[in-house]
This record gives sequence, structure tokens and C-alpha cells, in this order.
Amino acid sequence: MQSIKSILPGVIKRTGISGKMKECEALLMWDKVASSLVSRTKAVGISRGRMSINVTDSVVLYQLTLFKKEYIDKINKMLGKRLVRDIIFRVGRVEREKLSAENRDEYIKRLHSVELDQNEMTQIDEITAQIEDEEIRSSLKELFISQSQLSKIRK
Repeated sequence: MQSIKSILPGVIKRTGISGKMKECEALLMWDKVASSLVSRTKAVGISRGRMSINVTDSVVLYQLTLFKKEYIDKINKMLGKRLVRDIIFRVGRVEREKLSAENRDEYIKRLHSVELDQNEMTQIDEITAQIEDEEIRSSLKELFISQSQLSKIRK
């Protein structure tokens, strides 16, 4: 019997979600890095090493641009690897969105309505088949299915 702790890193690596997890980590770190300007900024995405940050106005954009290299270095240091190569600041929407219960329920319905093809389900089954504990295997399978559905929605 293998522990989930020993299996999970390999599963995450094989599914390719480890890179996406690091990108999400980088986006979440922006609030720590931006410190006093956090209420006037919002991390909106990261692709190919370029992090996109919306800012409230051109003054904030200019201030942040002056310290761009320091922000990049700080995020990469916190991550323990060089993931962010550039930060793009642009004036845009900064409001922190909060999903109402109704919107959240609608989003969940939409997520669960996305169907995965046979190849995707087979790949998930092959990955989770290595886990002996039925409860853990089932939970991980649900997680991978949800992640795959979410990826399809975002495309």
C-alpha cells in the first residue's frame, strides 16, 4: 500500500497541472508583492512567463513600472523558480469580484455540464488506478475531472 503523499507528486507531474499550479501561486502572490497598492491592482492572468496586472489608473501604472524588475525578482524568489519573466501593467477593471450564491450555483451547473471525451476519461482512470485506497482514488478522480472541465470552460 502506498501513501497518497508518495503518489501525489507523480500524479500531478504526469497530468501537467504542476505548471498551472505554480502559475496560480504566482498570481496569488501578487497581493503580497503589491502591498500598499493592492487595492488599486488586480492580477488577471499569466501566460508564457508574462503576468498581466490590471491597475486603476496611469499614475499607478507608472509607479509599478518603476519597480517591475523588483516585483519579478520577488515573485520568483517566493516561488523558488524563475516562472515570471515579465509583468504587463494595463489600466483596466480592478474590482474584486464576489460571486453571489446564485451566480456560484449557475457556475457550478455549467461546470458539471461539460462532458469529457473518452480519451480524457481513460487518462484520468489510468492515473488514478495506481491508488489503492478507494476513497482517495475516488476523490482524486473527481478533482481531475473537475480540473479538466474547468480547463474546457476557460478555453
